[in-house]
Amino acid sequence: MKEITRKNWETVIEQSLQHPYFLYLETPLCGTCKMGKKMFEVAVETIRVQKDENIAVGVSNINEMPELAAKYGITSVPCLLILSRGIAIDRIYALQSAGNIYKAMLKLVEKEY
Repeated sequence: MKEITRKNWETVIEQSLQHPYFLYLETPLCGTCKMGKKMFEVAVETIRVQKDENIAVGVSNINEMPELAAKYGITSVPCLLILSRGIAIDRIYALQSAGNIYKAMLKLVEKEY
């Protein structure tokens, strides 16, 4: 999964102009973040295999980019931030399961943008 930093942030915005961009926000010492990231990876891979979709995803350490929290109203991590046309269209905090993440992502992947 691509690591998103200040250096490549503009590519996230560019990619979100055509398709939803799924950005997983975490901190390195957060155990819940590690578990959530694994569930996110399973959901992403399932969509890629089942739907033959190359969805745009990334992961970012919110400690390295605190401006994201301010700009997009992130209140805690882990958080799955979903961007469309550079705008946050959803923030998912209660990840619960890979199936839950999969369903939330699939709704957006199947929409026409």
